[in-house]
Amino acid sequence: MEGALGRWLDDYLYEHLEEELGLHLRTSADLRSVSGEDLLDVIDAMLYWHPDRSTPEDGEEPSRDDKQWAEIVRQLAFVLHNGGSAWRVNEQLDGLERRIGQTVTAAMKEAKSSAREDARDHLETAWRAAYGREPDPDKAYSEAVKAVEAVACPMVCPNNPRRSLGTVIRDLRSQSAQWELAIGDGTGDASEIGRLVEMLALLWQGQSRHAGSPNSRRHTQIEGESTVHLAVTIVQWLNSGVLRRKADGVAP
Repeated sequence: MEGALGRWLDDYLYEHLEEELGLHLRTSADLRSVSGEDLLDVIDAMLYWHPDRSTPEDGEEPSRDDKQWAEIVRQLAFVLHNGGSAWRVNEQLDGLERRIGQTVTAAMKEAKSSAREDARDHLETAWRAAYGREPDPDKAYSEAVKAVEAVACPMVCPNNPRRSLGTVIRDLRSQSAQWELAIGDGTGDASEIGRLVEMLALLWQGQSRHAGSPNSRRHTQIEGESTVHLAVTIVQWLNSGVLRRKADGVAP
């Protein structure tokens, strides 16, 4: 597969390597000598920096360059897939990400499709930090929390200017009689909100937020990935109305 990836770079991107990245390769043969993780790093960088890459605004017709770029990336995706690579091109077509199950990917896409713009941005950043070529579990965790806050804070405590996920958890616990989940319990009635609050608390309390404190630490890769998955679920729940005020609820 490395030979096929090298040919892809040589065919489509080599002419921009020196100008965009300053790699100062003497000949295209130099590119063919790159292998393993270094080759994947070069491809990841070129997806991000390639001058033909652009993202049309909503409703805009893709330009000729946009269509050409999509075809270039499609061929790369074909090489990665057929070669059984653990990596694939991300949804934004601007980098590589680890290949994971379609169910998880679909859940992420669904959560983003109906989320506020700020929540969507935080989810995308968290996902890249968890699954990109340079994983950063601390950033993945932090951005996952921010994605949930972007949706939950305006819903639960809209009038609090200093709101956080901790505020959301506190308010839901104190106002539990005013809220319910659109998921039936054993009798078919709406469920209490306790299980959602536990999910929020798990996300909030596990975060290492204050550098220099006795409990400050670095998050592990599995923590970063798991919290992104948890945030995707919570954001999708909140977007779809799983958390709702009771009909006789009183606004705080």
